Amino acid sequence: MSKKAGILLLAALLVGCNNAKTMEDAFYKEMNRLEDVDDYNLLKKVEKDNVILFNTYIEGDEQNNEQLIISYFKKGNKEWVLDKAAACYDEWSAYLGDKPYIWCGTLTEPAQDKVYVGDAEANIIEVEGSSKRVWYHLSENENEEIKVKLTDGTEEWLKKVKY
Repeated sequence: MSKKAGILLLAALLVGCNNAKTMEDAFYKEMNRLEDVDDYNLLKKVEKDNVILFNTYIEGDEQNNEQLIISYFKKGNKEWVLDKAAACYDEWSAYLGDKPYIWCGTLTEPAQDKVYVGDAEANIIEVEGSSKRVWYHLSENENEEIKVKLTDGTEEWLKKVKY
C-alpha cells in the first residue's frame, strides 16, 4: 500500500470514529460541544424509548444549579443524533417542538406512586442518591392531561386540559 493510500485510509477511519454509533456516543459528543454546561452526569439510559436522563450543573445559575433533563435520540444515516430534550422541572414540563412530544417532571413525595399522561402510564426513573424521581412520556398529543396516583389510590391533577 502506498503512503498516500495509507494516509487516506487513516483519515477515513478517523472520520468514521466521529460518527455516533450508540446513543451514549451521541450524548457525550453533544455534551462536549456545549460551552455553558460546567458538569453533567448520565443517570439512566432507556434504550426502548431512545432516551437518556442526565443532570447538568450550570455555573452562575443560582436557581437551577442542578437540572434534570430527558434527551430523545434518533438514528439517521447510520448514526445516532440528539433530536430533542426537555428539562424536567418540578411537577411537569414539556417539549412541544415536534413529535414525539416529551412530557416529564419530578416526583419528590414518597406517596406519589404513578403518573398518567392522558390515558398512558408514564415511565418513572429513580434518581440514585436523591429523593427525586423523574417521570417521562413520549406522546403524539401536544395537549395532554397529567395526573398523579397516590399510594392510597387518590389522584391529584398536575395539568388539566380545558375544553
